[in-house]
Amino acid sequence: MRLLIRRTGLTRPHGVQARRSTWIRLLSTEILHAELLPDRQSPHYVQESTSLSSLVWDKPLENVLIVKKPWDHNVRESLIQMASHIQRRYPRVNILVEEHVADEVQKQIGAAGVTAIHTGPGEVLRNKTDLLVTLGGDGTILHATSMFASGEVPPVLSFSLGTLGFLLPFDFKDFKTAFDMVYSSQASVVNRARLACQKMSIRKEITHLPSQSHIEHNSTHVYGNPDDYNLSPLTYAMNDINIHRGAEPHLTKLDIHVDGEFITRAIADGVTIATPTGSTAYSLSSGGSIVHPRVACILLTPICPRSLSFRPLIFPATSKICITASSESRGRGAELSVDGIAKGLVRPSDKILVESETGHNSGIWCVAKTDRDWVSGLNGLLGFNSSFGKGGEASGDVA
Repeated sequence: MRLLIRRTGLTRPHGVQARRSTWIRLLSTEILHAELLPDRQSPHYVQESTSLSSLVWDKPLENVLIVKKPWDHNVRESLIQMASHIQRRYPRVNILVEEHVADEVQKQIGAAGVTAIHTGPGEVLRNKTDLLVTLGGDGTILHATSMFASGEVPPVLSFSLGTLGFLLPFDFKDFKTAFDMVYSSQASVVNRARLACQKMSIRKEITHLPSQSHIEHNSTHVYGNPDDYNLSPLTYAMNDINIHRGAEPHLTKLDIHVDGEFITRAIADGVTIATPTGSTAYSLSSGGSIVHPRVACILLTPICPRSLSFRPLIFPATSKICITASSESRGRGAELSVDGIAKGLVRPSDKILVESETGHNSGIWCVAKTDRDWVSGLNGLLGFNSSFGKGGEASGDVA
């Protein structure tokens, strides 16, 4: 990609139109490096009397990262429309996009009067973004938040332009009103918890694997000897963390400890550990409960377990979960994914450590329409308790 593409000047038309005393402006857009922008600022959040909080900027919003569903014509047109409005109505606000999006829109966005957009590598965008705007479906939100999977996420304003919109309270037709509410510190937000995940990989030079029975019966040694493991960087999940057998023909054997206590050995296709937000995703498809986003908890749901008595579990949000791939597992091991992004293999005796994210501004602050957004999504999108009869009305007829 060529950055710093300059806006062209004026040119005199040729032919018949040359007799007219008019000028035609050939429009183009400067694509600038996001490194030129001021560093990100974080708003603060004030608890309202309802279940929501207020988003308040300490100084005017400056940098807005717009993340779109890829290579979709309607979404591309929506991005151009929104960028044009923001630059015209809020001239001091800078528009940021991913590098591949800058390539996608640069030929069209100039015609809409957008004079400049900023882009750069993911690390640069993370350090500059004040507000995260998504145009697409729930998958677009997961992609956008995964860009901040190693740190704090900016507030998220999402518009429904995708297949499924359980996390998307706003229709795109309302983007001007919604953005103005955020810009003027009049928006309400709901906090969605994230899970922190870390992998402990057995060192290759270890010639003996840690004793599984020792781990099972001695909770003080759940994590084993730290010198025997390599510790991965922390990564965060908005939806879920999945440990799955993948292409392996054999069931996985996963030893599950919670707060140092041995719970069970899961012999299954795998397990999913989910947030309340993720309770309506893979966990739900695996038979897990639907949980309201304000309930502080962690869901642990088996995926196709061999035992019919292995039921989904819900733990307090303060719980610390350790899942160890049993040394008795057959094959290469299980596959680890965080919010659908592959994170490599979990080999026999590797451990996955999971707990709720903590710290200042932990979780993800999502701009909300009302405090009934979750109920509307439950009924309207999931068709909760709908009958199989004509019209699909909810069950509950009184005899």
